[in-house]
Amino acid sequence: GNLTDAISLDLPSEFAKMKSLHVLTAVGFKEEEAASLLEKYPDQMSGGERHRVAIAQVLIKEPNIVILDEPTGTMDPITRRHVTESILNAREELDQTFVIISHDMDFVLECCDSAALMRDGKLLDHGKPEDIVNQLTSEEKTKMLNKQV
Repeated sequence: GNLTDAISLDLPSEFAKMKSLHVLTAVGFKEEEAASLLEKYPDQMSGGERHRVAIAQVLIKEPNIVILDEPTGTMDPITRRHVTESILNAREELDQTFVIISHDMDFVLECCDSAALMRDGKLLDHGKPEDIVNQLTSEEKTKMLNKQV
């Protein structure tokens, strides 16, 4: 079904639509874009729209914490930028808490207030993202930094 069908909230349809529009604008869509998305099917959306709508579908259920595992993993730079902005907007507009698992340290530096360093399944440290990045080995920095074009 379309996005309106996919929301699957037990709410009166007009209220569900209002809530959907609110969450879609909170993740960075303009009001007109958000309204048009409600009637679209996934194959009618761009890759970036689909990623941001997926975030909105999680946020509309008002979770206490959203866990994202490698949210920028296979994205092109433009989609990555849109998703980054969506997460930052959701944090600001909806006061949403995210726990993000990522090897993309540029994304972590841009999106996160705190970070943790893990190696071989062991938590080694946690603190400011900049401090954690400074603890990466040269090889880790090569693999995990400056991936964007």
